[in-house]
Amino acid sequence: MVISAVIPAAGLSTRMHRYKPLLKLGNLTILEHTIRLFKKCNIADIIVVTGHNQEQIEPLIKKNGARPVFNKNFKTGMLGSIKTGVKNISSRNSGFFLLPVDIPLIRESSVHNLTSRFKKNPEHIIIPEFNKKPGHPPLIPAWLIPEILDLKTSSNLGKLLLSLQDYQKRQIVHDHGILMDADNKKAYDDLKIRYQTIDIPDKKECRSIIQENLKREKSIKAHVELVAKIAVTLAREIQEQSSENETSKYTLDINLILAGALLHDIKRKEADHASVGAQLILSLGFSKVADIISQHMDLALPLTDHLTEAQIIYFADKLCNGSKLDFNYDKRFKEKIKLTPSAENIILRRYEHTQLIQDRIESLVKKPVKSILSRLI
Repeated sequence: MVISAVIPAAGLSTRMHRYKPLLKLGNLTILEHTIRLFKKCNIADIIVVTGHNQEQIEPLIKKNGARPVFNKNFKTGMLGSIKTGVKNISSRNSGFFLLPVDIPLIRESSVHNLTSRFKKNPEHIIIPEFNKKPGHPPLIPAWLIPEILDLKTSSNLGKLLLSLQDYQKRQIVHDHGILMDADNKKAYDDLKIRYQTIDIPDKKECRSIIQENLKREKSIKAHVELVAKIAVTLAREIQEQSSENETSKYTLDINLILAGALLHDIKRKEADHASVGAQLILSLGFSKVADIISQHMDLALPLTDHLTEAQIIYFADKLCNGSKLDFNYDKRFKEKIKLTPSAENIILRRYEHTQLIQDRIESLVKKPVKSILSRLI
């Protein structure tokens, strides 16, 4: 099954007041990010439709392994560019992704999910959905190309797709990026912020993952929310207090701590849930979060002298008795030993690590953990 990608990049960028394809996210342009997304997902046939500033971007398109095609009527709007793109798709191909150039920060896992769904339903239009909102890129079957080419100038592709409800399949993706474009300065600024944390799911994305995997597990959801509050509160206190001392200054990734805490029990109902949960999150492209999830039961040894995001989440988890904050973890560890004496050595090691992390935190911030978390009691 051969799938193409069509990237309209012919517009005038009138709302942005800057030429969108060449705006930067890190060291790459938006155009390069969009092309490379499909390259990384093994989409070999990538068509970029040019128009305004054709001469300026064609070399960049070719350099990144895509095909530029020129829409001479680019001033008439997006539909003309879409038609120009699909005209250049081989008749042997099964379908195509459609992604405007100004929607560059979609995750590879989302494209893979759409492709997998399309392979099961090759006659359907596969539309990504995040938080019940449809976004880009839709994956459109090749049989629709003649109907797209027959559309009148006064129409648009959206109307055609809406008329084909029976042929639509929604694919849930945990990817806020399907709804984010660079339509104006504010939207571009939001993309720049997202780019800095693209490898970590934001709060909405975490909750989307939780909703899919723990839909009816109210107690587990309450537990992870509490662990997240504890972990973030501790991390912020550590950073604030240590900032006054340059020799012991801490730079903790609050976004990583929030995501790791919210997702640490994502597979709580399964055996070896730390490992299984880490594998799930790794499959979504979040390797840093997966590493933390894998350690929330047993920290990787040897423990570093420097407090890490994984250690803070580990400790926050041990301060929770279900969905309640409970500082008396000594009692709970002792009860676990009574229940499973064969695991005494493992339980004692976990207890020692919990005590060690508490000592490190309190030594660093010069106050008891209970005082730091008083507003959560």
